[in-house]
Parts: sequence; C-alpha cells; structure tokens
Amino acid sequence: MTNGTVQKGGGTTLVVRYQNSAQTISVPPNVVVTETVPIKEKLAPGDTVNVATEKQSDGTLATSKVYLIAGKQ
Repeated sequence: MTNGTVQKGGGTTLVVRYQNSAQTISVPPNVVVTETVPIKEKLAPGDTVNVATEKQSDGTLATSKVYLIAGKQ
C-alpha cells in the first residue's frame, strides 16, 4: 500500500488511514506485522532485498524503492 498510513489500534487491530477515510483491520495473533522506515544504508554482497519496480513504456524497469530484508550478519 502506498497511499495511506497505518496506526496501531488496540490489541490486535490496525487503523489504516487513506484519502478522507479510515478502516480498522483485525490482525490474527499469528500474523507478523512489519514496519518499514526509510534509512540510508549501503548495500553489500549477500544482502537480501526486495525491489519494487514499474515497467516503463520502453520495456525497462524503474524503481524508487529498495527494501533491505536482511543485512549481512
């Protein structure tokens, strides 16, 4: 989701706010919820990443988001 924000609700709920609306979502206890925050980090060989891409009209891929899943340990 790129058009909204999430706030912690009570217990096992999250409040998702987008445009002029909000929705409360129930999250089962066995579901992992991960917060993503912008950081400045140099990537290294062996890092695990997820790259959100968009296909351009010329067939190439472009991105403005790279998610570092697991840094080198």
